[in-house]
Amino acid sequence: MMRTVTVGFVALTDAAPLIVAKELGFAEEEGLDLHLSRENSWSAIRDKLSFGLIDAAHMLSPMAIAMSLGLGTAKSPTHAVMVLSQNGNSFLAGQELHKELTALGAKPFDAASLGAALIARAQTRPVKIAVPFMTSMHVALLQFLVQSCGGDPRQCLDFVVSPPHMVDRVLHAGEVEGFMAGAPWSSVAAARGLGEIMLNGSDIWQGAPEKVLAATADWLVENTDQSQRLIRAVYRAGLWAAQSSSRAVLSEILSRPQYLGQSAEIIEQTLSGEMIVNGQGKMVHDPLAIRFGGAEISFPWKSCASWIAQHQAQGWGVQGSDALRAAQSCFRTDLYRAALGGLNISLPNASQKVEGLHPSPKPIPASGELIYGPDAFYNGAIFDPA
Repeated sequence: MMRTVTVGFVALTDAAPLIVAKELGFAEEEGLDLHLSRENSWSAIRDKLSFGLIDAAHMLSPMAIAMSLGLGTAKSPTHAVMVLSQNGNSFLAGQELHKELTALGAKPFDAASLGAALIARAQTRPVKIAVPFMTSMHVALLQFLVQSCGGDPRQCLDFVVSPPHMVDRVLHAGEVEGFMAGAPWSSVAAARGLGEIMLNGSDIWQGAPEKVLAATADWLVENTDQSQRLIRAVYRAGLWAAQSSSRAVLSEILSRPQYLGQSAEIIEQTLSGEMIVNGQGKMVHDPLAIRFGGAEISFPWKSCASWIAQHQAQGWGVQGSDALRAAQSCFRTDLYRAALGGLNISLPNASQKVEGLHPSPKPIPASGELIYGPDAFYNGAIFDPA
């Protein structure tokens, strides 16, 4: 008997594993009738998940922790059962901001110089930046960058929330000076000549957990079988999406109106690490721009959750200890292992690790061969959850 599961998603390239799970039959092979519900904003994802209108969701990794802390419409313990993607965000400066930051020493795709330039520019007035949601890696990474460069994010950055598909319009209307958004929206805006991409999220943290597959704690308890089937289907879809031979087909699927509704060419460029950065068609290559894959990408490391909690607790207005407890409960390595343990794949021996330790891919202790990384921070920082 087919089991129906409804999963919400936002129109972003990193929804690929969910879309592939449906379109290529991985969900059906697991006995799931997978319904995908396209939502216009992250607040809609949050609210629909909280009130049981969807079963699971494509979700910003910090958002799951924030929901568990009650930051939103209602406290709703929410768990991340796997990571859907690493990286994928880009910072695009509007034309005027790009000129200012460049004059202040910002170099293309150099985090340290951009951080210093943002701090210098903020001496005049805070930099007004659109982001898709406040409890997001977009905010966490930019705040970490400014703080680690010696600035105060609260004084330097003025965030404005806008849905991902609207950030280019907000910039065009002059409501903000730049934006941080997930693929393909930065490249779409750059191709239109609205500004220039100056930095990718991977230039700040090479292994940032961007989106997760999340569900409420209650749904996971009541639907153990469906959740395990869903994890397996999405895991297999992520493996397929990670293959270079899949890019053309994947780009065509994602470009369809019910999913991203954008150019397959731009989507494929992003997947390959080739990005349009301005209206003159300048291209850069970043192999870490967005990453899908097996356990090396999708394992929900508790240490990543702890990094988010430690760096965002103050901005969220919660005690650090409360944020850390919520983070540890939120990333469910146990459910990930339970779903995938019988598939004869290599899984990490531990549930957390030292973050930032691998500037290049390295083997890590696992049930079999497992290569992890890179996961370095731009400034060589190390985060040890112990």
